[in-house]
Amino acid sequence: MTGKTHVAIGMVAALTVASEQTLENQLLVVLASVVGSLLPDIDHSKAKLNQKLLFIKNRSYRTLFYLSIAAIFGYFYFQSQNKVLGLLALFFFFIAVSSHRSFSHSIVGFLIVSSIVKLITDKYKLAAIYSGFVIGYVLHLMTDFFTAKGIELFYPLKIKVSSPLIINTKSSLDDIIFTLLSLYTVFLLFHYISI
Repeated sequence: MTGKTHVAIGMVAALTVASEQTLENQLLVVLASVVGSLLPDIDHSKAKLNQKLLFIKNRSYRTLFYLSIAAIFGYFYFQSQNKVLGLLALFFFFIAVSSHRSFSHSIVGFLIVSSIVKLITDKYKLAAIYSGFVIGYVLHLMTDFFTAKGIELFYPLKIKVSSPLIINTKSSLDDIIFTLLSLYTVFLLFHYISI
């Protein structure tokens, strides 16, 4: 799936789940879902998030960039023994050394990232952000399961799993899904406004 389709899927799911919540919580759930929808592809140098973060869009620079971030978080973890900093160091280390659709598309990657978000959101009592993030992240993994390349769900095992039903990235079906989800998002927004 393309980045825009991942975002559209996350937004629709978040808007649907948060429909009965306050407007503030709806916004938090949707924004967190968008981040969760994009974050698993941080292991690809040309992903949407990396287009904003990396000066040079290649694997070597991505590896060096995320190893540097891991080292910084690791240093601060050893200074403070803060769990969040330690988990962030681990996360960025694995992002730096893993290939696309491996660590960040695995159960282990999801557990580390969701633990980081959970620790932070629990501290500041922002459960809506945690919910939205998990929705976006899990749906990203589920949709990439339907691509020909599949995902390394059981990383560090190098076993790719994918659905027998395949949706090709950047295909007309991907475009149709994006268009339908966009229309449904507009419908949901107008529905909320009219209430």
